[in-house]
Amino acid sequence: MSPTAAGLVALEAGKGTRWLLRRSGRGGTSLPGLIAERIHPRLAGELAQGIRNGSLLITGTNGKTTSTRMIVAALRGAGLIPLTNREGSNMLRGITTTLVAAASWRGRLPASDQLIGVFEVDEGHLPAVIDALSPRMLLITNLFRDQLDRYFEVDFVASLWATAFQRLPAATTLILNADDPLVAYLGESVSNPVLYYGLEDGRWGRSQLQHSADSRRCPRCASDLQYSRSFYAHLGHYACAACGWHRPTPRLSAWDVEIGGLEGSTIKLQTPWGPQTLEVPLPGLFNAYNAIAAAATAYSLGVRPDAVKAAVGDVPGAFGRLERFELDGRRVLLALVKNPSSFDQVTEILLRNRSTLRLVLALNDNGQDSRDVSWIWDVAIEQLCGRLAWVIASGHRAADLALRLKYAGVLEGPPDGRPALSTMPVLADAVDEGLRRTPPGEELTIIATYTAMWALRERFVRRGHLAPFWQA
Repeated sequence: MSPTAAGLVALEAGKGTRWLLRRSGRGGTSLPGLIAERIHPRLAGELAQGIRNGSLLITGTNGKTTSTRMIVAALRGAGLIPLTNREGSNMLRGITTTLVAAASWRGRLPASDQLIGVFEVDEGHLPAVIDALSPRMLLITNLFRDQLDRYFEVDFVASLWATAFQRLPAATTLILNADDPLVAYLGESVSNPVLYYGLEDGRWGRSQLQHSADSRRCPRCASDLQYSRSFYAHLGHYACAACGWHRPTPRLSAWDVEIGGLEGSTIKLQTPWGPQTLEVPLPGLFNAYNAIAAAATAYSLGVRPDAVKAAVGDVPGAFGRLERFELDGRRVLLALVKNPSSFDQVTEILLRNRSTLRLVLALNDNGQDSRDVSWIWDVAIEQLCGRLAWVIASGHRAADLALRLKYAGVLEGPPDGRPALSTMPVLADAVDEGLRRTPPGEELTIIATYTAMWALRERFVRRGHLAPFWQA
């Protein structure tokens, strides 16, 4: 089906805008779609009707970019042609840009029986994307506190999702994380097919929730949930003694997970195809969850195990997600953090793999970061203190970071005569100083929020150390 006359005008405007932006050296990931939407708000839906195999949406607070990459690779391995917003713009305007770029000037997408849409979606924009695309399948990875000034508390986002789910086509399949009570409970309010996935390996569980947990109450009756295992944040095995609601039984579960160092992990899964083993080249329990989510989605689409295994085993680190490279004889590790749960997971990886840390911490408060930076008081910075050779606080809110670090016990005056804690608001200066302080052959770790990581990556791209984010 071709777009309407208004749609064709919007398409032409979007394509022209994208051409101009690319010619000027800019990414052009969202503005073309925004302009096209302003001219014809229904353009994305009209174009998406040309996707022969329908669309898959991936959302959640953490993990959606990495899970999307794994799913895309698995679908390619199965012979399908994924149309995806790999450039990272995950609001409706970014998805519209992707569709505009793929369509011909007459509004036709590639006429292939193998075409399938795979779109990462910002959690706050999921309702609008559901209405526009009427997806075939929807994966939700988790729901954590993030950007409080935009999305408020997690219960608010969950209510947005639950309302939007009432408008889903009856055949849309939901892939939900059974270990997240807020996500799992969403499956109770719909008549759609639901597949739950989760972690069964109790070795990674704690007896108590972490301080950064965002969901401690039963979503049905608001009584306190009781956890037999807590994996991280509020993910785990839970039940409500008051009303009897409990974690649903996953259809796809990871019963044995071996977390290695920065090189990755091994996951043994129980799947509809029988037991399967995945080798994940990305570190941390959260990346194991990403692989489990991607596998659950791919299997639900009929992808064979060999394609899933190959896709998961070859996925590169996404934008700032524990990317590593060499610079002037030193190793550099980039870690993007957005909220308490992501910070705590990065902390656990660093503590498991490094005896001494040389650290630059960068905190910005731009719109894409969250204006509210109070979340830094909920992260486990104290755990890093015994491993720090030194730390440099940087970014727009460097002073807030420095105060948090001082309360955590990071003081001035280590044996080498340099301050254990330095404050350098200009990120480029902080990184240059960090590299000077890092001995050749050693590693500098940079932990940064979104816009700080963006600026930092752009600097490394210009110097030829990293590929642009849409090519990485």
